[in-house]
Amino acid sequence: MIAVASIVLSAIAVAFSIFVFVEGRRRYKRDIFLNIHEHLISEDQYRRRQLLLSHSFDEVSIEKLSLSDRANISRAMAMYDTLGLYLRRGYLIEDDVIEMWGNAAYRAWRKAQPFVERRARRTGLPA
Repeated sequence: MIAVASIVLSAIAVAFSIFVFVEGRRRYKRDIFLNIHEHLISEDQYRRRQLLLSHSFDEVSIEKLSLSDRANISRAMAMYDTLGLYLRRGYLIEDDVIEMWGNAAYRAWRKAQPFVERRARRTGLPA
């Protein structure tokens, strides 16, 4: 009887440990997402996204941008790159990211294509 009770208690302890681990990992992923989200909604990032989204770009119009504007657009793209990297590596909960930033990331990706192609041509590496 004592052996059975100790096995049951051990099984309960293992199950509880697994639950705590899974819940902690989920909370960790949400905390990382909230941190990235805070960066994405910052005033600077908002302005950078608006700069990217508010114009139609081609090679000529990209060259006409000031260095500051090109850098700001690159920073906006870099935040989405970071979001995508964290998502691909499993550091974030995919449903949360897609629900909150999926449409914005898609619109930014489409608008960023001239910049992506330009970078690929200049470096000879796929962007």
